[in-house]
Amino acid sequence: MTLKERWCASPDDPRKAGSYVYLDASAWVNVVAITRDGHVVMIEQFRHGLGKVTLELAGGIVEDGEDHAVAGERELLEETGFAGINRGVIGQVSANPAIFNNMVSTVLVTDCEHAGDQHLDGNEQIGVRLVPKGQVRELVRSGIIHHSLVVAALFHAEVRGE
Repeated sequence: MTLKERWCASPDDPRKAGSYVYLDASAWVNVVAITRDGHVVMIEQFRHGLGKVTLELAGGIVEDGEDHAVAGERELLEETGFAGINRGVIGQVSANPAIFNNMVSTVLVTDCEHAGDQHLDGNEQIGVRLVPKGQVRELVRSGIIHHSLVVAALFHAEVRGE
């Protein structure tokens, strides 16, 4: 990410203008990965901002020039060791349009199964957790799943009937 500044004016009222800072960030991807027996492949990892372990979906940064669906498949395999049938991007949201200029794609991967070892970055420590699809709503409702981009990704899958 790079902190940048630019002059912006309202398209409706040019008098409403000023200099604003924002974070220039690469695109991100989250993966809704579903096993053949109906479990969602999720990860548990320590998040420094909150200072605690969170329950999330696999995901990460889309490399320059990388297809978002391919990035999702790569992140899933690296973080969980799972692979399946890549169904492509099923939705996009803005990370936080007040301060970020990037988008987050949701990739759906079905018929997942364990395909190998995790390949984590040096400081990553990720636990894999298989959650029955029928429990996901309650985990969101109870606040156990609280990462806004993960909730959005799960909603994209639910809207599609996954």
